[in-house]
Amino acid sequence: MQRILVGVDGSEGSHRAATFARDLARAFGAQLTLHVIEPVPAGRLGAFEEPHSEQYVRQMRGATEFLSGLSSELAFARTEQAIEMGRPGDVICREAAERYVDLNVVGWHGHRPGARLLLGSVGAHVVAAANRSVTVVH
Repeated sequence: MQRILVGVDGSEGSHRAATFARDLARAFGAQLTLHVIEPVPAGRLGAFEEPHSEQYVRQMRGATEFLSGLSSELAFARTEQAIEMGRPGDVICREAAERYVDLNVVGWHGHRPGARLLLGSVGAHVVAAANRSVTVVH
């Protein structure tokens, strides 16, 4: 195993997934990519909403700060950071293919009853659509 991609969104489940992926990357001497998806806000701009360009800058700044903090916390030298805009499940699957990752790691949220809801829609999408191995961390 040489490359591991973990999708993170700031949730407790994604934090557990990042820690698991870091430990696995250490054990295999693999490259770890922390990947956060910031969706472009949908909706119309109203008189009191900030323009999309300002929302984009704010989201990118927040995502960058989040990934920097998580990278520091994980303290693993072979970590890279990626920020993408788009539908999270699609972006994770595409990035995994483009980066030739050996393993995708996603977190399990556990908010509601039902297997798909426990996994979360993004995790369920990655499990169903990825052409790479996927580990779901509880």
